[in-house]
Amino acid sequence: MNMSPKAILITIAAGLTSAFCVMASFGVGAIAILLLLLAPLPIYIATLSNGTAVGIGSSILAIMVAATAISPQVAIGIGLAFTIPASIIANQANLAQETDNGMEWYPLPKLFFNLCVILCLGVSCLAFLSGFNAQALSLELITALQTAFENSSRPPPMSKDELQNFVQLVVKVFPFTLGGFWLVVHIMNLNFASSICRASNMMPRPQDDIATTVSLPKISLAIMLVSLLLSIGLSGIMQFITMIIAGTFVMAFTLIGLASLHYKLRSNPAGGLVLTLTYIMIIVTYPLFYLLSIFGIFKVINQSKNLTNTPPSAE
Repeated sequence: MNMSPKAILITIAAGLTSAFCVMASFGVGAIAILLLLLAPLPIYIATLSNGTAVGIGSSILAIMVAATAISPQVAIGIGLAFTIPASIIANQANLAQETDNGMEWYPLPKLFFNLCVILCLGVSCLAFLSGFNAQALSLELITALQTAFENSSRPPPMSKDELQNFVQLVVKVFPFTLGGFWLVVHIMNLNFASSICRASNMMPRPQDDIATTVSLPKISLAIMLVSLLLSIGLSGIMQFITMIIAGTFVMAFTLIGLASLHYKLRSNPAGGLVLTLTYIMIIVTYPLFYLLSIFGIFKVINQSKNLTNTPPSAE
């Protein structure tokens, strides 16, 4: 496929920007973390506004730059966790086909499901390739915290046994939290990119009423339940992977529940206040946020729209 000079420039700019965000994250501070979380954004913008070729090209360029400037391991991480999911999902978002009722765009529930699956595969592959070892990580964290406590003039906030129990709990729930967190990162980048592209009249897909239409195929519920059960019985890297899957899909249902809350409060005069208090509670008591997954589960079970239609192809 031939690319125009403008498309080539956009490909280069998006790829370099994404790679720079990751390289800058090796610094220290909140800005470094923010830049890392924004790494998928240039790929989303480039793909949504200029199509598949630009998205794939910018993704490959970001991986190549990271491999050259940092290391092949980091480049693999960029591809699996950032650029490949962004280029695939942004490409699917602009798929459409002509029907008797007009243009039919790729269904939002299927797009959401595909994002969950791609992120589960990407992060799981990354964990497998990196040789994640929960026991080794726990020992490293315990040693680092004990050293920090010893070098502090203040008395340690917890005993050695309490520290070990705390670190083991953190490491155990880490993959579950990581799966959900990474889904939120991509959702936020995708929404931000969509807003930028629509404001610039560069995105062909019309704006979706997310609060009304977002959902998941019913198989998602089975995936979530099976992965939760397997994460209890397995150990090692397989437990890590099943917890990644469980955390991703539990967060997906939670976001659907949050969207449902937005929809139900649209016509309520106190809706703005309720939503504000909800978001404050999410920040202050984050684990309670997952209770919204109950509303998401009910929506998926009771959804009336058939989600088994063949998705649009690129036309």
